[in-house]
Amino acid sequence: MSSFTDSGPSSDPRRLTNRNTNRYSVNQLYSMAAENDTDIEDDLSRAQKRLRDLKARISAQSKKNFVLERDVRYLDSRIALLIQNRMALDEQNEVQQHLEEIEPNEGAFPPERRLTQYSNLFFLLQSEPRHIASLCRLVSLSEIDTLLQTVMFTLYGNQYESREEHLLLTMFQSVLSAQFETATEFGSLLRANTPVSRMMTTYTRRGPGQSYLKSVLSDRINGLIEHRDLNLEINPLKVYEQMVTQIEEETGTLPPNLPRGVPPETAAANPDVQAIIAPRLTMLMEIANSFLLTIIESMESAPYGIRWICKQIRSLTRRKYPDATDYAICSLIGGFFFLRFVNPAVVTPQAFMLVDGVPAKHPRRTLTLIAKMLQNLANKPSYAKEQYMSSLNPFVENNKARINLFLNNLCEVGDFYDTLE
Repeated sequence: MSSFTDSGPSSDPRRLTNRNTNRYSVNQLYSMAAENDTDIEDDLSRAQKRLRDLKARISAQSKKNFVLERDVRYLDSRIALLIQNRMALDEQNEVQQHLEEIEPNEGAFPPERRLTQYSNLFFLLQSEPRHIASLCRLVSLSEIDTLLQTVMFTLYGNQYESREEHLLLTMFQSVLSAQFETATEFGSLLRANTPVSRMMTTYTRRGPGQSYLKSVLSDRINGLIEHRDLNLEINPLKVYEQMVTQIEEETGTLPPNLPRGVPPETAAANPDVQAIIAPRLTMLMEIANSFLLTIIESMESAPYGIRWICKQIRSLTRRKYPDATDYAICSLIGGFFFLRFVNPAVVTPQAFMLVDGVPAKHPRRTLTLIAKMLQNLANKPSYAKEQYMSSLNPFVENNKARINLFLNNLCEVGDFYDTLE
């Protein structure tokens, strides 16, 4: 019994000592961990304070940078004017060296004082667009082209410099605001051929707009004009005339029931004409759908200025006509985007360098019909003058919601006012 007691764990001094030692080590670990937690909290606190200080310094420095960048832009514009003046002086010296008959004092170049005054006027007109906006509202339609050439391609000629582009758009905002303020009828807004509408068309001719049109439309149009003999005419009177001409060429005579010079109603009622037109309508709608899909998918690559003008049209319309429907507002936006911007390139692609040479007769007519379809889709269609276009109304009805969504999304761009401060 005693041997059992002596051999138990509690009777072994060594074991007891080891257990106490283990207990002490655990307590020590807890103490060390507590000390480490305190050190970590101190380090974290110091790091957070450092981070707050850095954020404050970055914020203050960002404000200073903004002011410095604004000053740099101002100085850059002044330096540009000085360079222009220096170039004028160099040109004067060059002329004097090569053309001995020109006397230096004959007034071939304006005196330095007048040149400086002109440079100051140039800078004032460029940096404060409201003056140009007022002038654009005063000139007649016959005078607007000369003014626009100076404004669009000289005064704001650097088409890829954001500051000049934004100043030009500010001028557009002033002109459009005045146009809406003086408007008496919703239906006439931006549709008549006025100095303002001419301005908007001219703006789309600038570099960014031309690059967009080429990237979006060039492949579609070139693919279409390759089919030189593809005739998609749907005007019943023209189809009838082409039909009887072909019959006469093939047989040498015309049947009594196919006389020339019939009225449009008679041509439209002819069963053979209807049979010719039916598949052409289907093909035209397929082609127009392919053009429309390409344009919709290109929204993100549309030039900022074009989208911003669309945004202003929507904003000004809502302010002037708060009861206007979304469809009516989109018709105004579409009138600018399609009528003034996209459709001219579709109808005359050679003028926009989208194709090499003038398209053949049949593709040229097809492009005209496609442009009419896009315009009827984007704007309120009217078939009073061309009743045969009503046959393509399913294209309009099927895509009305899609085009309105596209035009509204086109307007979703930010403003640039902060960059001009």
